[in-house]
Amino acid sequence: MLGWLITIYALLFAFLTWRRFDVALAIFFFALPSYLIRFNVGHLPTTLLEMMFGIITIDWVVRYHKRNMAHGTWNIRRHKTLFCAIALFLLAATVSVFNSTHLRAAMGEWKTFYVEPIVMFLIIVTMSPQQFNNLTIKQSKNFIIFGLVAGGLVTSLLAIYQHFTGWMVPEAFWANQNTYRATAWYGFPNAVGLFLAPIIPFAVYSTIQTWKKIQSHKLSVISHKKLKLTAYGLRLTAAVLTIPASIFAIYFAKSTGALIGLAAGLLFFLFFYNKKSRLIVCLVSLVGIVSLVSLPTNNPVKQELLLQDRSGQIRLGIWNETWEFLKDNPILGAGLASYQEKIKPYHTTVNNENIEIFHHPHNIFLTMWVNLGLMGLIGFILIIIWFFKTSWNNLTILHPRRISLGLKQFNNSTIYLASSMVVILVAGLVDSPYIKNDLAMLFWLLPALLILQKNGGIVQK
Repeated sequence: MLGWLITIYALLFAFLTWRRFDVALAIFFFALPSYLIRFNVGHLPTTLLEMMFGIITIDWVVRYHKRNMAHGTWNIRRHKTLFCAIALFLLAATVSVFNSTHLRAAMGEWKTFYVEPIVMFLIIVTMSPQQFNNLTIKQSKNFIIFGLVAGGLVTSLLAIYQHFTGWMVPEAFWANQNTYRATAWYGFPNAVGLFLAPIIPFAVYSTIQTWKKIQSHKLSVISHKKLKLTAYGLRLTAAVLTIPASIFAIYFAKSTGALIGLAAGLLFFLFFYNKKSRLIVCLVSLVGIVSLVSLPTNNPVKQELLLQDRSGQIRLGIWNETWEFLKDNPILGAGLASYQEKIKPYHTTVNNENIEIFHHPHNIFLTMWVNLGLMGLIGFILIIIWFFKTSWNNLTILHPRRISLGLKQFNNSTIYLASSMVVILVAGLVDSPYIKNDLAMLFWLLPALLILQKNGGIVQK
């Protein structure tokens, strides 16, 4: 039965992609968690998300390859540093496949976490206006963002519902009410925060932009304008609801790293918004630091933030044993899908407690280094440097005076994209918000949209 349903869905999605590539891409980002729906095509394992990716890629190659090649070459010339960093990153991932002790699992990670997200990045930055139904760059970008925000809203509502009912929550997180945490679709709570926290800046951007659109359209007896206003109203409703719903969902999942990352992203946004908010950020940061220092040593909040509680001690232990491994294997690391096995000789107890070996070292930079080796870590850092340098250039080039006067009512998406990246990196200090199908796609969406914002990745006719 499942096979027939998937076949029918694939045919319908293929038809939709052929007729409306823009809608198909929005649905793809709406359905990022659908990688959890797994099945086999013959003897090959795959997921629903991967199936949609394959259909989009085939359409992109077959129908638009000549125009996309021209756009791709143009973008490479404009962003040489980024594409060199991507080449280094992808080369390191390829080398790490052959440094793995589990070749088949390594090939799966190579395809899912590195090749497919980068291909999706290329699809977005090389699309032609015809693929997006002749929409403008801004309309195209907003279409993708709407799909992502709507997907975040659905995930948030599920997590909130779980908090009150326990529906679909694994026994390990449901049995003990003192440690009960919502898990949404994922089966483990941290995945909720890692997925939702970077989406909140997108929801803020969509709220502001959609409200401005509604304000600029006067009510008219013309039916298509009423329809347009209705569509804007639905988009605004989804964006507005996503912000509090996501925050509640992250809180109910008790994902502290994601909450801290979200707070850092908000402070980053407010610092660049205007002079008044910049002053508020400085004061709030100062008060927060003083308050944290002033708390008694046994305060649970202080212990958690300073990694002095059990969870923090476990992370410190993981980082220490990973560092000891990397000192002996600095160039190649462990290889893909090999961390758990190769870290065994370095594994230690934490406060005389024998802790399980986790899939990754719970730090995005250590994870990149141990999975991809030193070359992959350098490539990843260069991508991050390019991202923030390009974000700053977007701000100074588009609004040279507003950098000193503040960014009040800033209209382009740069500051929101940068805020989302800050959320990922800060949360990544205590977790790995990349090594998961949906998170890898979400990460590569940020530089793709930044390129569209900077130089019009969808070249107009």
